[in-house]
Amino acid sequence: MFEKWSRYVHTDWSAFRSGVQSGIARHYFVPVDFSKEGQNILDIEDELSIAFPKDFMEFYRETGFGFLCADDSGKKGHYRVFAPGELLDLYFEPEDEDGEDLYITFRMRAWENLEENHLLAFCTFGDEDSLIYVGVNDGAVYYLSAARKIAESLYDFLALLDEEADYFIK
Repeated sequence: MFEKWSRYVHTDWSAFRSGVQSGIARHYFVPVDFSKEGQNILDIEDELSIAFPKDFMEFYRETGFGFLCADDSGKKGHYRVFAPGELLDLYFEPEDEDGEDLYITFRMRAWENLEENHLLAFCTFGDEDSLIYVGVNDGAVYYLSAARKIAESLYDFLALLDEEADYFIK
């Protein structure tokens, strides 16, 4: 389903910066290592009492996680698709209380949208509390809240983003 984006999949992050600088990294994804991340997915589903939306799991299997529109200097923010472990950290504070909490500004809004609207955060956009969500029940993609549906599916979201970065905020 997400074959179109498979050319942007890399085995590690080492080529990310050079790819963006040379203009060949429209998107940049690293495969999900299910031997390491599979338990995180199970933990998220169990702790949040949800099932990952089918398209989102398919995206993880075929593409992975990373950056969307990485080479577009004109975009208004950055798009960062969470790895399963990062998604777990988003919803649950890290156990290391002495460490920096990278998601504190995102956490409250993510929980609110999950509980009230059945939206699962999967991507940051810009800074502060700007998250992009996938509907747990409908698989549609939303920006900030259920009031801002920006695509009927994850596939449609990626296709629209390929045509024009930031299409949903113009």
